Amino acid sequence: MKYQSIVFSGLPGAGKSTLVKKLSQIYGWPVLGLGDLWRVKWQKLYPGREVAFEEYWRTSSTQENLQVNIDFRKAVLEKSVIGDSRYAIYLRESPVLLVFLCADLEARALRAQGLEKYEGKSMEEIKQILHQREIDETAVSKRLFNYDYRDACYYHIALNTTMLSQDEEVAIIQGLMPPKK
Repeated sequence: MKYQSIVFSGLPGAGKSTLVKKLSQIYGWPVLGLGDLWRVKWQKLYPGREVAFEEYWRTSSTQENLQVNIDFRKAVLEKSVIGDSRYAIYLRESPVLLVFLCADLEARALRAQGLEKYEGKSMEEIKQILHQREIDETAVSKRLFNYDYRDACYYHIALNTTMLSQDEEVAIIQGLMPPKK
C-alpha cells in the first residue's frame, strides 16, 4: 500500500512525541497530535487550569471522544502528516502507515523524568502516573472502539523503543516509507 501519512500510537512515555518531531523534520510534513486537539478543547473550557488536563480527558464523554477522533481522522486524510493518536483503529483501511511504540515501564519513567510535568516527582510516582494513564487509555479504547489499543495486530509495525535507538527507529520507518527527495 502507498501511504500518505504516518500515525504513531503507543504506551505513555514510549517516545512517540520525540519520534514524531524527528520524522516531521525528515519528511517535511506537519505534526498532528490527537492530544493537541484535546488540549485546545481543555484550554477553552479551563483557561485558568481549574481542572487538570488528565482529569478533564479522563472524564470526557464518549461523544466528545468520538468527535475528537473523527476530527483527527479527517485531518490525517486531508494531507500528509506525521500523527500521534492513541487510537488508530479507525485508520486501518486508510493510506496511513500505523506504527505502535512500546517500552518497559522503567524506560518510560526514566524518559518522563526530564519532562516539566513530572518535575519534583519520584521515579515511583512517575511510574504510577504512567501506569494509570495506560489503564485509563485502555479503558477508553475498549469503550469507544471495542479493542485494546496495545494489541500489535492493529498496526503495520510495532517497535520496542527500549531496545532501539532513535536513529534505528527512524531507519525502520524510512525503510517502510522512504521520504521523497
